Amino acid sequence: MENVSDTKFKNFVSIVIMNYNGLDYILNCLDSVFKTKGCKFEVILIDNNSNDNSHKICKEKFSEIRLFENEENLAMAARNIGIDNAKGEFIVFLDSDATVDPNWLQHLLTCYQNNGEGLYQGKILEQNKSNIIGSSGNLMNIFGLGFARGNGEKDVGQFEKFQQISFPVGACLFSSLETIKKIGYFDESNLLYLTYDDVDYGWKALSLGIYSFYEPRSIIYHPEGTSSKLNSYKIYLIERNRWICLLTYYSPKTILKLFPIFFLLEFGIFFFLLVKGNGMAKIKSLFSIIAMYNSIKNRRILLNKNKKLSDHEMIKSFVDTIEIPRNLNSGSVFNNAIIKLSKIARNLILN
Repeated sequence: MENVSDTKFKNFVSIVIMNYNGLDYILNCLDSVFKTKGCKFEVILIDNNSNDNSHKICKEKFSEIRLFENEENLAMAARNIGIDNAKGEFIVFLDSDATVDPNWLQHLLTCYQNNGEGLYQGKILEQNKSNIIGSSGNLMNIFGLGFARGNGEKDVGQFEKFQQISFPVGACLFSSLETIKKIGYFDESNLLYLTYDDVDYGWKALSLGIYSFYEPRSIIYHPEGTSSKLNSYKIYLIERNRWICLLTYYSPKTILKLFPIFFLLEFGIFFFLLVKGNGMAKIKSLFSIIAMYNSIKNRRILLNKNKKLSDHEMIKSFVDTIEIPRNLNSGSVFNNAIIKLSKIARNLILN
């Protein structure tokens, strides 16, 4: 990679990577990143107060990186340091446990130049099983249930088409720096702690009229997703944070209009989780939302000041289906119920 630390190149990309005690994997990530072909780039490493010296070891091995050291773990909000300090015309947020194909960035860059403003993700393949899909575009239904399309499927070329999606996967998010600054910072409130941050950022962008896209030629390798390793606490966070997003980006009018359907859905989710031994997680998430309601209300007011798309327009980017995580296999009954309720809800919002 040509030294770009003091030069502003056209089509120059800032690669932002966060680290927290990542000694077991981040060196592999950086090694693959520095083999990137076809474009100029810089690497910004943001350390979230690691105690394993991984960030210092990275700096010693890869002197080109720009290292920022936090005095506390800022979680996903640490990405905002990358936004403030990026020198590139374009920016990509990459998970520290990911590795990349040498042409990954060139394909994302070309795709953006051909298709315009938006958030972009590539094809995510499992790191230890490179023929297994992690995500071929993240989708979401009208109830805020997000999922990685094709997760766990064998990659046989079934998802090779560029297309619009609901939101980009958090493991690798690409856009222009101008677009990211237009959307604004990643959540700094800690309301979305540990999960659903990618849903939130994609929905935030969508509310501003900025769409998300899937570019299959860009290949990123990532460990098996945490959705296949769900426990009670993770389910609690997902359900709580899903409702934070719903109450943030839907208008109160839409929430009230859909209340009967939401009641049926939430009861169904509770019963489904109860059968799986995680019913209490759903109950805890409900009480948590009630306790946090004022904070969520303030968040909605703040984030919707510049809202460009109505709820009617936003749901055009959502699907009616749902793909349940592998370890919560539900058969067709739950999925079919979701589809039917989603179509009813869509008609209510559209009419």
